[in-house]
Amino acid sequence: MNRFEKILLTVFFVELFVGGGGRLIDFGFLSIRQVLFILLILTLIFRIIKQKAFLDKEINTFFRFNPLTIGVYGLLIWFVVSAAIGFVNGHPLSIIVMDFFRVSFFLVYFPLAYYISDQRFSKQRIITILKYSALAVAIFTIVVSLLGKTVFSANFGPFYLFMNSIMNDDLFFRPSNSVFYKSHLFVLIALIIALNEILNKKYSKLNAALIVLGTVSVLWSETRGFLIALLASLLMIIFLDAKVVTDVYRRFSEKFKVLFESRWFLKKASTLLVIMILIPFLYKYMTIERFEQEVVVEDPSIQDESDSAKETEINDTSVNSRLEFMVDSKRILMESPVHFIFGTGYGTEIADRLDGIEMSFLDILVEQGFIGLAIWLYLCLLVFYNYYKGYKKGRKPGTLEISLMAAFIGLILVTNINPFINNPIGISIFLVILIFSQNWKDTALNGELK
Repeated sequence: MNRFEKILLTVFFVELFVGGGGRLIDFGFLSIRQVLFILLILTLIFRIIKQKAFLDKEINTFFRFNPLTIGVYGLLIWFVVSAAIGFVNGHPLSIIVMDFFRVSFFLVYFPLAYYISDQRFSKQRIITILKYSALAVAIFTIVVSLLGKTVFSANFGPFYLFMNSIMNDDLFFRPSNSVFYKSHLFVLIALIIALNEILNKKYSKLNAALIVLGTVSVLWSETRGFLIALLASLLMIIFLDAKVVTDVYRRFSEKFKVLFESRWFLKKASTLLVIMILIPFLYKYMTIERFEQEVVVEDPSIQDESDSAKETEINDTSVNSRLEFMVDSKRILMESPVHFIFGTGYGTEIADRLDGIEMSFLDILVEQGFIGLAIWLYLCLLVFYNYYKGYKKGRKPGTLEISLMAAFIGLILVTNINPFINNPIGISIFLVILIFSQNWKDTALNGELK
C-alpha cells in the first residue's frame, strides 16, 4: 500500500464521517464524495493491472467469492433489476437514476474489502478517524445550535440562510433552533463506542470528550430515532457482556449466579440501565420541543380575543407521515403478488412522495420487493453470523467488537425512522462493519487451521 492510497483512504473516511450528505464540495455535477468513490475504485483497478493480480483473490476482490461478496453481487444485480422494473412501470426516469446511483455506492465494497486489513488500513485507524471526526461534528453542531438559541434567536432567518448557504442546505433546523446534521449518525456510533470503552476502563481524553460533547450534540439534534437506537445498542451491550461472562457455564443457575457475583458486570449493567431509564423522558422532551403548538380555545363568555383561553397540544406530524407511508405501502404491495415479490421498481410514488421515504426497509420492500429485502436482511444477519462463527472458533469478542455489533443494531432500528442504510451514509458504515466482521471471522478460522 503506497502513500497515495493511504492519503486517499484517509480523505475518504474523513469526508464520509464529517461531510453530511456528501455535497459540501462540488466539482460540477459531481460531489466530493462521488469523486472519492470513483477514485477508490479506479485505484484498486490500477493496482490489479499493475501487479497483474487478475486471479489473485487477495488483491482482486471482484473475484473473492465468499458469502459477503456473493451477497453484495446479489444486491447490485437486484438494483439493476429494480431500475428496469421502475422503467417498465413508467416511473420518472430522473428519480429512477437518482435511486439507482444512490445505492450503487455498494460498489465501494470492493476497494474497501482489499484495503481494510491489519497490514494496510487497519480497523483501529478507521475507528480513530471516526472518533475525531465525530468530535468535530459534535462541536460544530453544538456551536451552531448555541448561536441559533442565543445570539441569533431574535433574528433567526438571516442566520438560517447563511448557515445553509455555506453548508449547501445540509443543515436541518428544529423549531427550537437546534440543528440536525446527517453526520450526527456517526456522532451516535462514536458515542456508543466511547461509552462502552469508558465503562470497560479504557480511559482517554478523546473518549471522555465524546461522551460529554457527543451526548449534548445528539440530544440537541432532537432526533428521536437516535434515542431508540441508543436504547437498543445499550441493551445489546448488556446482552453480549452477559453472554461472554456466562458462556463457559452450561446450567442456567450457574450462569445466573456468576452474573450476580461479577462486580464488573453489575456495575456496568447498572450504569447502562440508568441511562436507558432516562431515555423515555428525553424522548418526551424532544417530542414537546418539536411538535408542541399553542391553540386558542373558544369560550363565548370571553369577549376580548386577547383574553381568549390558550392551551398547548402535540401535533406529531412525523408519526402521521410515517403512518401514511405504511398505509400506502400496504395498498401498493397488496395490489398484486408480483409487487410483493419483485417490487414496483425505483421511482415508486408512496403517499404522494417520490423520494425522502423515511422508513428504509419499507421503502426497500415496496421498490425492490421481498427478494430485494431478503438480500438486504441476509447481509445484515451476516454481520452477527460472522462474529458468532469467530466466537465459536474460540475467539473472544473484545470491547470494540461488542460496540460495533451494538451500534449496528442501533443503525438497523434508526433506519426505519430516519433513512440511512439505503444511502451512501448508511451504506458506508454498513460495509465497514461487514468487512470488520468478515476479517474477524477469517482470523479466527485461520488461527484454528494453524
